[in-house]
Amino acid sequence: MFWCLGKVLGQVMGQRELLGSGALWPVLLAFSGATALVPLLTLPFFPESPPHLLLHRGDEEGCVKAMKTFWGEEPHRAELDDLQKEQAALSSTQSKGLLELVKEPSLRWQLYMLFVLAVTTQLSGIQAIYSYTFEVLQTAGFHLEQIPYLALGVSLCELLSAVLCSFIIERFGRKVLLWAGYALMGTMLAGITLALSLQPWFSWMPYCCLSLIFCFVFIFGMGPAGATVSLRMEIFDQSSRAPAFAISGTLSWVGVFVIGMVFPLMMENFRQFSFLIFMGTLYTSGFIIYVFLPETKKKSILEIQEEFDKLNFKKKQIPVLEAQLTKDHELCTKL
Repeated sequence: MFWCLGKVLGQVMGQRELLGSGALWPVLLAFSGATALVPLLTLPFFPESPPHLLLHRGDEEGCVKAMKTFWGEEPHRAELDDLQKEQAALSSTQSKGLLELVKEPSLRWQLYMLFVLAVTTQLSGIQAIYSYTFEVLQTAGFHLEQIPYLALGVSLCELLSAVLCSFIIERFGRKVLLWAGYALMGTMLAGITLALSLQPWFSWMPYCCLSLIFCFVFIFGMGPAGATVSLRMEIFDQSSRAPAFAISGTLSWVGVFVIGMVFPLMMENFRQFSFLIFMGTLYTSGFIIYVFLPETKKKSILEIQEEFDKLNFKKKQIPVLEAQLTKDHELCTKL
């Protein structure tokens, strides 16, 4: 939500009426550095994360203190029990290296899912719309004077959907939000392609195209955006989370670079049919998620690992973690 809020505030300040003029753009650019000072000055005073304190340092007292700092003074027995079970299940609490993570058989399908999520986020078309909003809306038939305000509307739509996602993600679960979101986004892209193709025949088609773009962004914020962020953390334990995040971040930035370089060429050569490539990616990824991804809602990390072990060791007999799990502890905790 705050990521979306930052984009909205940036676009608001970038309007011509504020800092978006030729004389004031250096001030707008410098503002990014000023906001970076806030975490730079405040983060040293934050406590370390509770999982790191318990699993890597063995500091249970510090872990409980950090939990109370982050989440309030109420008891956090369930979260602490989760960490202790994870600590008992792990052969080593030391963070895995990148190569160790890639070679680990018990994390093979988690990496597959991480790859699918990272690649789909970039090849879903959302980055193309964000990076080239002006070009996309101009292709849809809007005047240059209108486009900055329409682009702000797109970001406001994403902010609203991110807020709403926080209310439904625990109700519907990550898996449903992902595959259903991908399917609906692909359908919206098919509609955008059709609307752009019919634009010469109908004067109202630009508004239809704009509505579909708003729906596309709204669906992304309501489902895949929030679910992807949650899932990346939930399918990896503490020892493998750091290198997994490094892989995800690398794939994301490579995707941003590739889309930034290739999408203008796609629009030049394929025009509105460029979106069909993204549509194919969304439908393919939605099918993979629907078939292979276990649901993580209301499950601890050990239960999620057990679900993935059925895929990682499909032809082998795998140990059951029932001794480490309790049936009465089903709710997903803050960790």
